[in-house]
Amino acid sequence: MSKLPLAALLAAFAPLCAQTAPGDFMAERIITLNNVFAPAAPNLPDAVLAGLRSGAIELRQRFTYNSAQRTMEQLAFIVPAKSPLPFPDPSSAPVGDHYIIQIESASISTAPSPAVILAGHITSNDVPTPFGYNTGAGVTLSFGYRSEGAAVQFGPIVESVSPLYGLYSDTGAGSLSLTPSSQKCTLGSLNGVYMFQLSGSIQNANGGFEPWVDSGRFSSDGNGSITIVDSGNIVGKSFINRTFPATYVMDENCAGTLTFGGSSMDVVVSRDGKTVNMVFTKIASVVASGVGRLQ
Repeated sequence: MSKLPLAALLAAFAPLCAQTAPGDFMAERIITLNNVFAPAAPNLPDAVLAGLRSGAIELRQRFTYNSAQRTMEQLAFIVPAKSPLPFPDPSSAPVGDHYIIQIESASISTAPSPAVILAGHITSNDVPTPFGYNTGAGVTLSFGYRSEGAAVQFGPIVESVSPLYGLYSDTGAGSLSLTPSSQKCTLGSLNGVYMFQLSGSIQNANGGFEPWVDSGRFSSDGNGSITIVDSGNIVGKSFINRTFPATYVMDENCAGTLTFGGSSMDVVVSRDGKTVNMVFTKIASVVASGVGRLQ
């Protein structure tokens, strides 16, 4: 067996270690009725259907991806036929539907040709799609690209919203960066139901410290409010299923404070929002820390 020098081995593995996640992008395309795939026909107004079939109007779909927050906005809107692509002012056009997607997986494939692949789920849908509200549905979006920068040609573009519909287009246009922005935290980084466990000690009347343990779950609304349900033991005295509210703040570096009653904890949230480190900072008579994990 021949032996490769270290430099050759490092060169061979370099592509595997390179950044494989996309940066921010905006991709807009034209949706035609022939390229809508669904168990049921889309529920569109008769005037819109007639305009699409006659070629007088076009249905556009725009995806805007924030790589720092790993969120993607989808906007569908109506424009006159042969309008510029991308359309310069979507806010002036009638809205077809609008939803937000939390992206769990984002990657770049280079073979057989460059492509971006994203997967996630819809977290909000304020304007329903022609197939109804789709909050909670899984979404995959994939598209080929020919360059990066401010003027990029995309295609093919495929979106699947399971189990409701799929949309295909040969081409699209927009902008693309292949360098992800640094991920920053917001209140929404702490969102969902977390199991947690805390342990430490509490000061007794004589000034000494004795064991204290606590575990349970808390539900965060992603907007600064939390409901806690816990059970535990303080110096041999147990408590079960207490329920009480809390509030929290979060900075862009994923550090924050959780406050309840006269107590507070410093918290640090992982970038993906799945893990929370917690330590009591007030009241001084409690010395405890622990971890919460998203269920």
